[in-house]
Amino acid sequence: MRRVELRHLRYFVAVAEAGSMVAGARAIGIVQPALSRQIRELEEAVGTPLLVRRSTGISLTAAGASFLRDATRLLQELQDSHERALRSAEGQLGELRLGVLPNYFPLPVVSTLLKAFRTTCPDVMLSIAPMLSADQAAAIMRGELDGGIMAWRQDVAPHLSGVRLRRDRFVLAMLASPGKRFRAPRRLTELADAPFIWFDPLRSAAHHRFLLEQCRRVGFTPHIAQVGSDIPTLIGLVAAGMGYAFVPESTAPTCPRTVRLVALDELADRFDVEFVYDGRTDAPVVRQFLTALRATVNA
Repeated sequence: MRRVELRHLRYFVAVAEAGSMVAGARAIGIVQPALSRQIRELEEAVGTPLLVRRSTGISLTAAGASFLRDATRLLQELQDSHERALRSAEGQLGELRLGVLPNYFPLPVVSTLLKAFRTTCPDVMLSIAPMLSADQAAAIMRGELDGGIMAWRQDVAPHLSGVRLRRDRFVLAMLASPGKRFRAPRRLTELADAPFIWFDPLRSAAHHRFLLEQCRRVGFTPHIAQVGSDIPTLIGLVAAGMGYAFVPESTAPTCPRTVRLVALDELADRFDVEFVYDGRTDAPVVRQFLTALRATVNA
């Protein structure tokens, strides 16, 4: 028993739309006897006549009219599938799963990057989750994220690839009560007995080590009174009068008016904030995101 093949569908639709074997053969570029043979094969495979042949042309049987609707739909679906496959291969379709450090998501550099990516890839769905750096790195390695905007890549996942978005540093966050005189310390030793709100070292050991090393170099040991799980939490606790905290300088635009950020020379070391991804994979949507990132950073 013959099988219906793709060429049969194309030939049949061409004949039905042209209205005759001769015109159909001309439209698809084969000789008329070969086209007639292909149509007979199709009718044998279907098991019933699809065309009524006359000297003036052809007409469709009831079975032929039904088959034409299905054949046209199938050919269109195949064409659509082909186009979707090509667009997916170019990174123009699909999903991009990103992790973002919570305190960096509101920054202009991130929003500008996401806008640029949306402009070039409007049909890619963005799935964004606020996550700490170590959690992002683990999710990328498990294949649960395509990439992430994070810090401490060299510490938590040196085998992953990264493109720098910006360099940042830590500054002192302290309460600035309205109507009260504000006095900013110049040295960390002035805060020897002050309560500090510290980033949970179990959530980010690299963050913890980076800050402690700078404190150690100037002989300062912070008095840790509270622990927070992310930077927005630390800033909120400072605003509540719970103590001092070290937060990235880039958080300045999102800090409440009651929290003042003070840059200290003793906290001058900088760290990279990067888009991190697995360079061993070749995901088209990641390639498109990298293109948008480089255009944004170099603009």
